[in-house]
Amino acid sequence: MLTPDRKPSREPAAKSDELLGKIIEIVRRTGLAGFSLDTLAAELGTSSRMLVYYFGSKDELLGRIVYTIRDDTVKALASAPPSTIVDAIDAWWNYYRANLPDMQFFFHLTSRSFEEPDKFREFSSTAVEQWVAYFHRSLQGACRDDEEARAVARLVLATVRGLMVDLLITGDRQHVEQSLGEFKSLMRKSHVEGSATSGG
Repeated sequence: MLTPDRKPSREPAAKSDELLGKIIEIVRRTGLAGFSLDTLAAELGTSSRMLVYYFGSKDELLGRIVYTIRDDTVKALASAPPSTIVDAIDAWWNYYRANLPDMQFFFHLTSRSFEEPDKFREFSSTAVEQWVAYFHRSLQGACRDDEEARAVARLVLATVRGLMVDLLITGDRQHVEQSLGEFKSLMRKSHVEGSATSGG
């Protein structure tokens, strides 16, 4: 059985990639409310049957969307590596605040993985590591050792994702970002200023 984690092999990748780029543009504009094969097909001038041919089920297509967005985002942010963990947090937050539909799709797929864990096993296994690696790079030299740096990177990821859930649910940007500011202050004191006084 195909899963949302696997690209279809029955059609040349170039065609499905071309369609996927257009689909991502559409769903970023419409959000989850516009995410149905029929709606997408109408916008693309094709049929839902053809989308099933290229991508499989709606879940498989959602998986492709989330993976593509995440990979592109990680590469974009990593292309200008942040010098501190606070800079890394700012880059992550500013990107997703400007692209909230990206996070809506991520959390929707997360909820689907709870419903059908076997079907979404690969998604669950990869949902954390890329971002942990991103935050980890900005913590090298700012922690006692690599194990601590990875633990802090995971804590940072959990915190910013949690605050993003808060923002998506409440829409209360002022208080969410006030909490984000407090978290960054804690990180700055413990992992930026601390690294300067400890000599690495």
